[in-house]
Amino acid sequence: MSKTKFTIAEDKRTLIVERTFEAPKDRVWEAYTNPAILRRWWGPKGWTTEIKHMEFKEGGYWHYGMKCMDEAQGDWFGKTSWGKGIFGKITPKDAFAYTDLFCDEEGTPLPNMPTSRTLLTLTEEGGTTKLTCTTEYEDAEALAQVLAMGMEEGFTQTLDNLEDVLAA
Repeated sequence: MSKTKFTIAEDKRTLIVERTFEAPKDRVWEAYTNPAILRRWWGPKGWTTEIKHMEFKEGGYWHYGMKCMDEAQGDWFGKTSWGKGIFGKITPKDAFAYTDLFCDEEGTPLPNMPTSRTLLTLTEEGGTTKLTCTTEYEDAEALAQVLAMGMEEGFTQTLDNLEDVLAA
């Protein structure tokens, strides 16, 4: 059973992801906000991440590319998938909001790909940290689209990578 819990809300367009890490909240926060650490764990197994731009502040953004390095992943091998997160409200060490979109290498949003709004919160509980990502999509079809693309497996692997970095 996965350590990552995925729940689709009653509105069918909001996905709630929860995971607890054996690390203090400050370390989890730094792993998300320090690009030198973030690039070490962001992305599913077999992928590497290049951070093209990172400005962690309200109104700032991060632009990144995830490249598949695993030949076993077939047609994905050698390809880069680009994303962009535009930061909204930031409550240091507790929470931040961002708009997430698929884009090209220049940061231009891709047509026909879903955009979402996420609130990431961290709660310290006796030396562990609970991460909660509440992500709202435009509609139920957009959420279904990202789930069909393997988002649940990919994000679980991403959080597994984060766990490995936090344990090191």
